[in-house]
Amino acid sequence: MGQYGPYDHAPAVRSRQGRRFRQQLLLRFIFLPKDRRAAITAFYAFCREVDDVVDEVTDPGVAATKLAWWQSEVKKSFEGHP
Repeated sequence: MGQYGPYDHAPAVRSRQGRRFRQQLLLRFIFLPKDRRAAITAFYAFCREVDDVVDEVTDPGVAATKLAWWQSEVKKSFEGHP
């Protein structure tokens, strides 16, 4: 058994689902006003970054540090200090 145990196929499934989702997302973006498109693109990039930390960082300490940094940045943004 590999890294994901009985779910070794999960990365391939996620990859296919992610590709399909990104293609659909691109089509939806075309119809958005420019300011909304920029906002949603930034939010999507944030989601990808956080997801990559969870999926790809193998050292739990490094992952926790990165997630704590993101948490701090989000908090600052809500306080008006992006």
